[in-house]
Amino acid sequence: MLKWLDKYQLAVCLTFCVLLAFDISVAKADSDISFEVSDTKATVIDESLTYSITGNSIPVYTVSERFSPFRIVLDIAGAKFADNKIPSPAQVPINSFAHLKISELADHIPPVMRFEFILADSHDYSVEKDGYNIVLKFFPARGGKKAAVSSSNRLSLTDFQISSTPNSTTINIISNTPIKNYTVDTIGSSDIKPARMYIDIDDVAINELIREKLIGTSVKKVRVAPRGRGARIVFDSANKTLFSYSVAPSELGLSIVIDENKSLPSANPGTAGAVVATDSTLDALIGSSEKLLKQDPSELEAVVSAQKAAENFENDFSFSGYKKQRISVDFYKIDIHNVFRLFRQVTELNIIVDEEVAGSLTLALTDVPWDFALDIILNLMDLKKVERFNTIVIYPEKNDFVWPTRAEDNLAFEADIEVIEQEALVIERTSTQSREIMLAKEFMLKAQNLESNEEYEDAALMFSKALEQWPSNSRISNRLASLYLVNLGMNAKAVYYAKESLKLDPKNTHAALYAAIGSANMQRVTEASEYFTQSISQTPPMKEALVSFAAFSENNGQNEAALKLLAKYNQYYGETATTMLSKARILDKLGLTKEATKQYQAVLASGFQIRPDLKKYISGRIAAKDLM
Repeated sequence: MLKWLDKYQLAVCLTFCVLLAFDISVAKADSDISFEVSDTKATVIDESLTYSITGNSIPVYTVSERFSPFRIVLDIAGAKFADNKIPSPAQVPINSFAHLKISELADHIPPVMRFEFILADSHDYSVEKDGYNIVLKFFPARGGKKAAVSSSNRLSLTDFQISSTPNSTTINIISNTPIKNYTVDTIGSSDIKPARMYIDIDDVAINELIREKLIGTSVKKVRVAPRGRGARIVFDSANKTLFSYSVAPSELGLSIVIDENKSLPSANPGTAGAVVATDSTLDALIGSSEKLLKQDPSELEAVVSAQKAAENFENDFSFSGYKKQRISVDFYKIDIHNVFRLFRQVTELNIIVDEEVAGSLTLALTDVPWDFALDIILNLMDLKKVERFNTIVIYPEKNDFVWPTRAEDNLAFEADIEVIEQEALVIERTSTQSREIMLAKEFMLKAQNLESNEEYEDAALMFSKALEQWPSNSRISNRLASLYLVNLGMNAKAVYYAKESLKLDPKNTHAALYAAIGSANMQRVTEASEYFTQSISQTPPMKEALVSFAAFSENNGQNEAALKLLAKYNQYYGETATTMLSKARILDKLGLTKEATKQYQAVLASGFQIRPDLKKYISGRIAAKDLM
């Protein structure tokens, strides 16, 4: 658990420059979130206490348990009393089982009003939201003994354990005692929501459990939310359709098994194997800043985990020449001719198989280029191929094949020359690859596998070894810079490898951006400014570089420079809700009241989707300026 928290904190730090403007705006918006407590009421009847808190809006709150002594802690964001006077604890009638303490946590953003009840072992509790009200009830526990007082006695969820194979994914929910009572249900997809499966568990503690876990298979992620004294665990599908699953108690707690075969559409129903096309698009290391700035802070872990791949770093298969469409294959004793028929459907090429080719095949590969999968099959079956004229011919290794003369005669001379030149180029590239480069590719493949398993330190080590063998490849040093920056939180290392990339390619604007963000994280303002300037030197400049540089400039009091950078962004990419709001905020800082008001009004009238809290903040700023 601590490891996940450290990773989350590092991720927040690492995206400092990109998210700075967001942090500022959200902090201001959050500070304006208000829940005015107009009344509190406490009633004690027959050893039971009901405590009601009445406000003027829908409350945003959390409930947690503390021990030694046992306490129920209710934190309400932005809460304040109508007369700014906290009521005396004596407001709660004298009783033997519940005592109240109210305090303000002014150092939180937004400020928090805390209601802390010390509860006797003999009683249990519930917390419910009723419109604008929060109602807490304290009542005798069943059997006269409060089961939740001891964290060791109460059912508690502590962790997720994930294991995956090409055929299935197993998600174990770890608990301190067996999970016997639970319900499972599903929710269909919508235009903006995936299909979901959820598990409800009553009377369970989830303080040790992370609130979101990325899975990355047929299950995109798992989310956890409290429901009274219980919890709801939601499994988001990676697709519009729901995955196939089973849920059963286990020694660890609860085991959810996802059938990956049934979760993917078959390429050819009725055959013994399946070839499924998958998306080969790579995520950007620092994705769209516009998208990041709109993200909820609670979703930051999902965003950072989605930013694993660098900009032009195609993936390690591309270094070996495999760049075709990605597929997943799962063959079990399938006739080899059926295998090639399936490849015909995926590749849309003509495939001719020699009649001497025979045998069956068992093979499972996940998310690989189809030409890579085909080469593996050919090696296993002692076969070889020749490809020309949109046709692949497959035949035994011992045989020879000659293209028909008539077919070659029918080709135009220029086309024939082009084919010959392309083949010669491939041969030349293969023959000129050194042993060091081939070894580097092996290290990169290992690094990719380690990275997919979130073993980032070992992945960085493999990439470092690859760079030692292939020091002229700036894409490897770029990958190391992004890995150290995003996943490992080592800014100095990130800056070092970014500088190595810039030595090889001074025009590498992505490397310059990595160096800029790493330097900014280490408070090296002058150095960060130089690298930010370099990161926007191309035409057009990168979106991420412009937004990050603007946020960095604003944070360092260079408001005029920030406005110019936002203007350049708008010139190349058009206005977004983020850039419009950033401009309004900077004009506000500069004291340009009329211009800031017009800009705030423009944001509201832009038609962009704006979060309710930001809309409330903008409306508040406009109203404040109207009073000036």
